Amino acid sequence: MSDERYAEERVRGRGAQGVGPLRIMVELKAKGVPPEIITSALASVEDSWGERAVAARVKRFGGEPPQDREERARQARFLQTRGFRHEDIMYAVMSRADHDDL
Repeated sequence: MSDERYAEERVRGRGAQGVGPLRIMVELKAKGVPPEIITSALASVEDSWGERAVAARVKRFGGEPPQDREERARQARFLQTRGFRHEDIMYAVMSRADHDDL
């Protein structure tokens, strides 16, 4: 299997499991996939990583956004361990009213 195909399949599969791009990147680097192929594979994702972070948060914590700072921090830490970037985490833990302000 070519590195390109392997990387695309890995990004698609791990992304569907709720894993973020930073963690996927580390996994692919550990397998010896060249950085330019990793970048290309991560860019090929159809939906945004922010939406994937929302899906991972909802699956773990339910549909309601966190209501206080402590819960927001707890959910953000969860997403961080999953390998999501800061901007994707902030998108996922903000309330829908906050999203409308963006």
